[in-house]
Amino acid sequence: MKTQIKLCAAALALVGATSAFAAGEATNVIFFLGDGMGPTTVTASRIYKYGEAGQLTMESLKRTARIKTYSLDGQTTDSAPSMAAYMTGVKMRNEVISMSADTQPRDPVTKRNYTSGVDSTCPAGNGTAVTTLLELAKKAGKSVGAVTTTTVTHATPAATYAHICNRNGENAIAAQAVPGGAGYNSALGDGLDVLLGGGRQFFLPTTAGGKRTDGRDLTAEWVSTRGAKAAYAWNKAQFDAADPANTDYLLGLFEPSHVQYEADRANDLAGEPSLTEMTEKSIKML
Repeated sequence: MKTQIKLCAAALALVGATSAFAAGEATNVIFFLGDGMGPTTVTASRIYKYGEAGQLTMESLKRTARIKTYSLDGQTTDSAPSMAAYMTGVKMRNEVISMSADTQPRDPVTKRNYTSGVDSTCPAGNGTAVTTLLELAKKAGKSVGAVTTTTVTHATPAATYAHICNRNGENAIAAQAVPGGAGYNSALGDGLDVLLGGGRQFFLPTTAGGKRTDGRDLTAEWVSTRGAKAAYAWNKAQFDAADPANTDYLLGLFEPSHVQYEADRANDLAGEPSLTEMTEKSIKML
């Protein structure tokens, strides 16, 4: 399988500025995660960009640390329980997204995953959802969003807003992000304010080239349930047209699967924003 570095700027939460400034506290939280950015990748990037004597921006931070980690059932954790641990503080099994430690990702008899890439088949009573950082922020009345270079239903960004027994159920994960419809994660209150990345196929019905077998168009639902200040974008022009001054909710899905590599974006005829552009617009909106 081709290795891909996945970048996720998640948990962008707007806090009360006045009291925070007075106390000298942060007014916003931005959580950056580079999935796959281990020592080898970081070293290669440094040498490629700046030479052996150079330094990456993140290496200039005043405080850095290295820790070892593992999931509940594996010495090598995958993206689902690792990002979920950051978002919830709970250790869980590989392939499980933001669920309790007793959640099983596969049938103990058949050893097959409880979910496929199309539909969720998680059995009732298989673990319970655990609270995520974005859910805590929403309960406190803050704005939140997730930005990624993967599908927005990929385990890394999904752990910020969804709960499922196996990461492969991307149709079910997509439904958890759209307020008002079946499968919505009500713990998010009025929902994510911003969700940007790839994965359009999991939001569209099969009749529109997607993978949803329930006939739902979640992109249309995102807009229709949230009013005039909600927008959906699938290309660069629509993304640019979403003015933060009059857009409260923005869903951007720029590829059926993952977004383009930076070096390949110029070859995309429809065009799509860069990670930098997505993150900057998210900050302005939130």
